[in-house]
Parts: sequence; C-alpha cells; structure tokens
Amino acid sequence: MTDMLIKGGFTLTMDPKDTVLKEGDVYIVDDVIADVGANLNVRDPEHVVDARHHLVMPGYVNSHSHLQQYFRGVYELMGDFFETNLPLEGYRRPEQMETLGLASCAEFIYGGCTTSMVVYTYPDGYAEAVAEAGNRCHLAGDIEHVDLEKLKEGVFEYLPEKRDVAVRRAKDLYYDWHGKADGRLTTLMCPKAPDMAMSDVYLECKEFADEHGLRMTTHLSQSAREYRQVQRLFGKTPPQHLYDLGVMDEKLSGAHLTYGTAGDFQLIKDTGMSILHCHSVESPLIDWLDMGIPVGLGTDDYYHDMCDLARKQRSGVMARASKVGGYLGMISDSRRTARPSFYDMLRLATMGGAKALGMDSVVGSIEPSKKADIITFNLMNPYITPTRDPVTSVFLYGTPADIDNVICDGKLLKQDGRLTTIDMRQALLKAQVTCDQIIDRFFQEHPEQRKIWEQKATR
Repeated sequence: MTDMLIKGGFTLTMDPKDTVLKEGDVYIVDDVIADVGANLNVRDPEHVVDARHHLVMPGYVNSHSHLQQYFRGVYELMGDFFETNLPLEGYRRPEQMETLGLASCAEFIYGGCTTSMVVYTYPDGYAEAVAEAGNRCHLAGDIEHVDLEKLKEGVFEYLPEKRDVAVRRAKDLYYDWHGKADGRLTTLMCPKAPDMAMSDVYLECKEFADEHGLRMTTHLSQSAREYRQVQRLFGKTPPQHLYDLGVMDEKLSGAHLTYGTAGDFQLIKDTGMSILHCHSVESPLIDWLDMGIPVGLGTDDYYHDMCDLARKQRSGVMARASKVGGYLGMISDSRRTARPSFYDMLRLATMGGAKALGMDSVVGSIEPSKKADIITFNLMNPYITPTRDPVTSVFLYGTPADIDNVICDGKLLKQDGRLTTIDMRQALLKAQVTCDQIIDRFFQEHPEQRKIWEQKATR
C-alpha cells in the first residue's frame, strides 16, 4: 500500500453539496481517495503534498480533443480545411504517433488535464504514450468512409473499403487496449459524423458497443454541410436521423451541436445523450444546462489548455447573449449575464465532462472512493494574490504554469511544477523533428501551399 496526504489547501471538491474547505486535507490510498476533510488524522503518510496557499481541485476532464499539434504554425496562417488540414493528415505515419502522442500527454498533464477523450485516426501510438505517461484517456479511432478528395468539390461519395479498414481499426483498438494501463485506458466507438459515415456504420458501431459495454461518440450537427447532406439523404435533421436509427441514448455523446432545433435538443434531453461543447463554435449552452442536458467541455483545437478553454467558452456565451438579447437585454436579464458563473465553468470542465463521458462515478470530483485525480494551483503569484476568492482568480488568471502538482490514479505526474513521468524537453524536441518531417513532405508535394505559407510566416 502507498498513501499520500494533500494538506492544508483551499479545496474545491465539486461534490454534490459543492463543498469547499478553506484549509482542507485529502488522503489518498493507492489510486483512490480515502478521506476528505479538515485536519485529517493520518499517521506517517508516505508522501505529503504541502497545499497551503494552493487551490486544490479535481483534475480537468477534456471531453473532446484531437491530436493536431502538428498543424501548429501552419494551419493558423493558412486556414483552408480542404487544401491544408485534410491533405496534411495524409502525411502522418502510424509509427510517428507515439512520438506526437507523448508530447500531447505532456501538454495534457502540464495543464492539469488528468482525463481526456481523444479521437484520432491512428490511436494505437497514442495509447502507447498514455501507458507511459500515466494520464487517463477515453480513446477512439474515428470511422468515416466518405471520399475526402471528392468532398472537397462538394461531392459525397462513400468508399466501402475505407469504411471496412476504419471499423476494423476501431474494433482492434478495443481488443488491444481497453482496460489496459492499470485501467486508465478505455475505448469507445466513433462514427465520425452523419454526413461522413452512413447508417450501417452507426448501427454496426452501436451493436459492437452494446455487446462490449462501450460508449459511443460522434460529431453531430457541426456544420451546415452536414446538416444539408443529412436533410438531403434522409429528410431529417442529424439528431432526428440518429434518434430514428436507435443509436441515441445515454451512452452517446455528440460534439458541437452548432446547428439544432428545439426539437433536436428535446430528443437529446429525453434520451439522456450528452453534448460535448467546444469553444470554436457558438451554441446555446445556457439553454442546454437549463434543460438538464449533460454537457462537457472540449478543446477540439491545436492546444489543450483547459484553463484558457473555460475562459473562452464563458466569453463566447456572453457574446452570444449580447447578440441575441442586445445590451439592454443583457443588463435586464440577470440569468443571461450572471450565468454561466466562473464556478459553473470549472464544474463543466471537471464534473460536467466526467458525467458527459459516463465517468462521473470514477472521476470529476474529490470524494471518498473516487479515483485520485487531483491538481493544485499555486496561488502565490502576483496576478492571482491578493484575492478574496481564489476560485474566481484562478479561473480568470490562472495558467498551466501555476499548476504545481498533478495527481492521476494516485501518482504524482507533475510535482512542484515539473513532469515526473516524461522528459518534457526531449519529448518536445522529438515531436518538433517529427512535425517538421510531416510538413516538409507535405510542402514538397504541394509547392503552392509552401508558397502561401512563406508569404505569411514570420521568418
């Protein structure tokens, strides 16, 4: 048995009573939280984390992410999904994924994200990285069979052989990795989107998921293109289509829901499906929460900073409220201006994500019997302290560099600001070499894209 005591921190538990302990202790035995309270009587713990002048909270749960860091410094400058994003994906090689995956694990851990849901084309390499790094992951290989070259021209053509390869890869991921890495790795099925994977894919994924007790996730109503294609094929909205297929239930999570009707959202509520909200899109977050729909937050971007993500998403909600109701509407309707609060957003980034992924009995809050996934924010920084409310200040001004300790499954993955399971410098240097190789090959075969990049890049 190993044990650890996190002592004396301003402890934000996110439990059902929203318990906050101004000077709280958390006692961990092996990989589980054994006790939470003030001045716990623990004799000679093996390890003590001095959490005085720290905010102690559950590790972040990133409910929708992709490993796209190899796009950094290219896609932001060029921004063409069909000419840059999709072609670049084709230059990745499966053997490079562990190298890129380890750098992503470093980013997740450094930023306090102990649990992530990752959708990726070549997931096995990332699984290897997670096993080494020590974080927790809900992992899927995305399944599509649309011809992306034809889609670039607005033509939907579906390739059976592409479908078969993707489905086989997703099933093999389950057989090879589900429950591995001391249970930190779990897998799920991911038909990519209703316009990119046909009904038979959803039904096969649902059958496999039910047979093996897995969850499913998908991109849903994420684009006008998807919405139009599903309407054209089935005469329904994307959520109505999935409902009629019989795949919409409490084990399904849908990312984005940028386009949706009141009827769509009612179907989602009635079936218990969850929504994965990403900052890059506008969505009626407050309405979802008022309806009681489970909502998690996801980065869905080229970086995985959950501190920044929660801030951006709250700003996005406030901006949407101002556009919908106008300035006078905002100041006269406290519901729209006061919500979501800073605490609400931190809850969505922890317990909200856990519930949306069906993991709320395991992670997302600091409670006895749950997994010991905990982070500590150093409050002794001039942009955080002095403050009367550490939670508000951490939400508004905290950065990954302020996270001193990250504990996942009872193990310190970041201690006093330094990663313990990953040589971060070496991981990043190797990832840089790999990214350069991917992009150089892409530019060599697409000189017109190199020219565009060179015109915009800082040199």
